[in-house]
Amino acid sequence: MDKSEHRNPVVIQKEGLSMRRQALFRPAAASVSNSKKMISESKFAFLLLLPTIVILLGLLLYPFLYSIYLCFVDLNLTKPWVGPKFVGLENFSTVLKDGEFWLSMETTLYFAVFSVAASMILGLAAALLFNVKFRMRGLGRSLLLIPWAMPGVVNAMIWQTMLHPNYGLLNGVLLKTGLIESPVGWLSDPKLALISVIMAQVWTSFPFVALMYLAALQSISGELIEAAKIDGAGSIRIFKDIVVKLLVPVTLVLLVLRTIDSFRVFDLVFAMTKGGPANSTQLSGLYLYKQGFMFSDFGLGSAGSYILTGFILVFVLLYMRVLRQKDGV
Repeated sequence: MDKSEHRNPVVIQKEGLSMRRQALFRPAAASVSNSKKMISESKFAFLLLLPTIVILLGLLLYPFLYSIYLCFVDLNLTKPWVGPKFVGLENFSTVLKDGEFWLSMETTLYFAVFSVAASMILGLAAALLFNVKFRMRGLGRSLLLIPWAMPGVVNAMIWQTMLHPNYGLLNGVLLKTGLIESPVGWLSDPKLALISVIMAQVWTSFPFVALMYLAALQSISGELIEAAKIDGAGSIRIFKDIVVKLLVPVTLVLLVLRTIDSFRVFDLVFAMTKGGPANSTQLSGLYLYKQGFMFSDFGLGSAGSYILTGFILVFVLLYMRVLRQKDGV
């Protein structure tokens, strides 16, 4: 007879209990080991990202905080012996009382309204055109993006050359067609300079609008259009009752984005007119540039930039309110 058959039952019971305890606590020990391993890997990943985080904080957070500091001090490099002096809200008050600032805001508003409206209309027309299948449509879409992809300064130089009174393309075409009798100073006439800048801005920005509208048009179900045609709806009614309504969300987004971009325009105007003639094209961004970098008054420049940011936030809040009303929130 095997000796295992004569083992004490109490001993066997204790061994079974010990084995069950080991089986019970083994997963817990393994999970603790895995959690420690994950923590160590997280620390290692954080250490790898730490230099990038420090660089980003230095390039983004520090200038942001320093610009806020400049809003409340009088720092003018033309008076280095004075040094930074805390002035509270005086910089904001000075900017808001400056007639030139409000003139630049008026010009910026005029510029934004007409450039945004024109770019939206032209962009929608281009999107409707390129939504139709025709030969070399892909090439046309690629060429459409060239004005938007080029730097603003390059676009400004192109338009400056086209609008030159002596050898500009626009005057040459108008003279040959007999629409004008003498060259027009597009950038030297205060009444025409802002219109010229608006044309350049529209030419630069409408491809982005067209691209967004084109993506929205291609997301419209073809079955919906076919059903409307079967019900007897014509092209105009389909466009008014279906396409336009489905384009409302992207239109609201484009209105906000284009308005913000219009308030932030600087390089195009600076390269074309530098705010002239007679400050007729001095937008708010150019006014802030003059205060901060031409007159070396960084306090006024920083305060004015945050005032401009406040105006932009108003448009963003209006946009959010329209979206909430549209969604029924």
